[in-house]
Amino acid sequence: MRIVRLLAVLVPVLAYAASDSTDAKRGWLGVYTDELSKPMLVALDIDHGVLVTDVAEESPAAKSGMESGDIIVSVDGETTTDGSALRWAVRDRPGKSVMIKLRRRGKEKQVRATLDAREIAEQTFDFQWPKLPREALRATGRALRESAPRLKVELERSDLALDSIRKEMLELRKELDELRQRLTAKQKSE
Repeated sequence: MRIVRLLAVLVPVLAYAASDSTDAKRGWLGVYTDELSKPMLVALDIDHGVLVTDVAEESPAAKSGMESGDIIVSVDGETTTDGSALRWAVRDRPGKSVMIKLRRRGKEKQVRATLDAREIAEQTFDFQWPKLPREALRATGRALRESAPRLKVELERSDLALDSIRKEMLELRKELDELRQRLTAKQKSE
């Protein structure tokens, strides 16, 4: 119930923050993306990135040689942790050349792309901050304070699980390397 009250306060704030499009043009790269899950990040041995699921024809991404399956790691040094971070990295740079760091088939690669400008319709909002009674603000503060320790424990558990998965992956890689060496040695001796 406390989380519902908290969301009732935060949703209007987040909606307002996401709706600030008054400029006439935005930068456009021309990729469709998907988030990488924690297990995918571990398997790929990276900390962040955005998976390119498709590249629009004749887009700046297509012209730069980007392919479906690439993982965008950064744009002009700005880390891309999700699709939103990628959009923010290109949105204010229409017509500008950017350096995109990506991973393709496990190898790092850099490509340069000149972003296109995309016209957007001007949106106007008549947003009014909701007038909240003091008790609602106090309840929100209490809900945050009470849920913080549980969230901290959950995050620590997920970090511990991620660390153990990384250790196991390293051990498996070492074992695989040893097996490859044995196989190579056996093939040479035959």
